[in-house]
Amino acid sequence: MVKWSSWSQIGLGSRPLIRTAQSLERTGETVVTKVVSLRRRLDIRMLRWQARLDSKTGDRIIPWLTALVLTVLLSLLGLARSRDLGIGPDIGHYLQAAHLMDRGFDPVVTDLGHNIFADQAAWIFWPIAWTLRVLPAAATLIVLQSFVLALAVVPIWRIARGPANLRIGAASALVAAYALHPSVHDLNLAGFHPEAVAIPALMAAYLMAHSARWWWVATLCAVVVASRADLGLAVAALGMVLVGENRRTEGWSLATVGTIWFLVMAFVIQPILGGGDYPHLIAFVAYGDGPLTILLGMFADPFGLLGDVLARDGFDKVLLLLAPVLFLPLVRPRYLLPVLPLIVLYLVADVDDDSFGNPQQDVAALAFVFIAATYALMRIGTEGVSRIHVDRRVLMVLVLTATVFFVRDAESSPYEDPWAWGRRSPADVARVSASILVGDDARVMVSPEVYPLVADRHDAHVMRLDRGSLPGLDWANRIDAVVLDVDSLGWTAPEARMFESRLINMQYRKRFDLDGVRLWTLRPGA
Repeated sequence: MVKWSSWSQIGLGSRPLIRTAQSLERTGETVVTKVVSLRRRLDIRMLRWQARLDSKTGDRIIPWLTALVLTVLLSLLGLARSRDLGIGPDIGHYLQAAHLMDRGFDPVVTDLGHNIFADQAAWIFWPIAWTLRVLPAAATLIVLQSFVLALAVVPIWRIARGPANLRIGAASALVAAYALHPSVHDLNLAGFHPEAVAIPALMAAYLMAHSARWWWVATLCAVVVASRADLGLAVAALGMVLVGENRRTEGWSLATVGTIWFLVMAFVIQPILGGGDYPHLIAFVAYGDGPLTILLGMFADPFGLLGDVLARDGFDKVLLLLAPVLFLPLVRPRYLLPVLPLIVLYLVADVDDDSFGNPQQDVAALAFVFIAATYALMRIGTEGVSRIHVDRRVLMVLVLTATVFFVRDAESSPYEDPWAWGRRSPADVARVSASILVGDDARVMVSPEVYPLVADRHDAHVMRLDRGSLPGLDWANRIDAVVLDVDSLGWTAPEARMFESRLINMQYRKRFDLDGVRLWTLRPGA
């Protein structure tokens, strides 16, 4: 038999185990309580900060402060890329046009072969060119473009907080998605494009229409069409959006004026400036050889048109527009469908890639994408006491998605090492040195990287592979200096030697040779 003392010892021995279990349970409850308490405190603090910011004062300060910070960031990126000669060559067209206009000549850009205004009818460049007389030309254009791109966060914020009635968290997420959008950063680095001003102008015009400030709407739409002629179709799309919001008279008026502007510029004014032809008809030569035949060709072969729209490049373009905003615009397609005809024209146009993906074609789509995304958040949100509440997890995923696509696709992605921009490599130093040795009045042909350095003259041509690596025998009559940049042109050694042997036969001599950059000048008396 087991003695009573043995049983008592067993019972007494189990008490420490019970106490240990109870203490562990109490410790777990304490930890959970502390975590819940900490989360509540964090939520309370966030609500307090949100209440402070969710005010009229916050709505006045936050968007403009954000625009200022984004302007500084984009400007620094653009200026750094310009210093290391990584900016797009398109800025050279406007530098040469401004140089010619300053001296009283027609702005006929030699690389384009026609008047700068025949290209896109960007009349807004006229007042810009006047400012370049007293300011550093290239830096001014870069900073100006960065400013107008950053300015778009103001109407995005005002639309989110006004017509969409969103809380500050949703408005901030939309602003962050725009600031991270790859098309914004690609456009910032792709030279200079006056149509960048259309992004904030279109959004602001829509905002002004909601408060019935029609003179402001007219002024902003005039800015849009003055930045690029085919954006008349974007103004027409804005009009159709207003028609869908029961502003029929004003909406149809905008749609009519925008369409007429595009037709008059494209088929009357631009051909007059461009020597008789619309300069962009060649981009649609697969459908016909004239405006009417091109239009009929598109309607005659709808499946072919659809195939061109859904080609890999077009698919990637549409994906890059919609995916960074979580495809939210598809929730409110009526704000996106009116601009679809203009997007289709851009997708089927056979134009050369400027190595940045032609982000200037995204300006109209970007404006409507973010208007649609704003109302999509309004649709999926829930009605609060005074504003629409959107689930915090949705907003976090929106910002995370925008960040992922920025890192993956933007030209200023961390994978591109933007912190190293602005440092000139030995080849860059050689390109700058060669451009300095070229006379101010010399007629030049240079590589795309060197072109912005020498564009402010009467004759400046860009050397590209698609124009043939060997010039004609009459080339010496119109070109005084050639900057041959073998690495940037991607030529093989035999191609470079063949080209240089032709230069020797045409009475050129080599004046400079460093790190693959060579300057050839015409011999005196040749």
